[in-house]
Amino acid sequence: MHRATSRTVRARRLSSLRRRTPAGATPRQARSLGHDVAPWAAALSAVAAAIGLFFSATVASSSVDATRKQLERDRRQQAGRVSYWTEDASGMSETVIVANRSLDPVTRVDLWFYAPDAGVDKYEWVFMGFDAIPPCTRLIFSPRAIDDFLKGYGIAQGGAPIRAVQFFDSDGQQWLRDPDGLRAAENERKDGEDVGVAPARQEPAEHCDK
Repeated sequence: MHRATSRTVRARRLSSLRRRTPAGATPRQARSLGHDVAPWAAALSAVAAAIGLFFSATVASSSVDATRKQLERDRRQQAGRVSYWTEDASGMSETVIVANRSLDPVTRVDLWFYAPDAGVDKYEWVFMGFDAIPPCTRLIFSPRAIDDFLKGYGIAQGGAPIRAVQFFDSDGQQWLRDPDGLRAAENERKDGEDVGVAPARQEPAEHCDK
């Protein structure tokens, strides 16, 4: 025999249904909320991951660039402390000073003299090569030493000013310093002479990094 459901049972069922259903939603709507939220959560996660990858790549690129620049600075460190300059002397001659302010010697040094206006068609560049410049040392080439050397090539006094110094650093890298600055070089010797020991006076170099 069927019994009508009591008021107490009906009240309990209604209360249970209200607890499971969000306010303002029917039971069917409540079941669909999980399906609607999941795609949005996945999309937000994908965007966050993409942003993270972008910043990671940017940081990595900056790090690589900084490392490359530091390696280049290290590679040029010794060569950057080698320089030359001239001082006026009597007549058309000049004193040439070449300084090595590093803590290591530089070797196979060439002084390059530019001689297109020397009246000698055979030569454009003439080099004077010598063995080395010791650490923290500068070499002073007197005008007479330069003039006597160039005279052997038929170049008159003051006819070929110095325009570059070429040398090898302690790592075996060849460098050239000229009025345009310092750069790696592989210039071939053509006209000139390797004199062995430089015909110059040696003095301690100022501002040497000891």
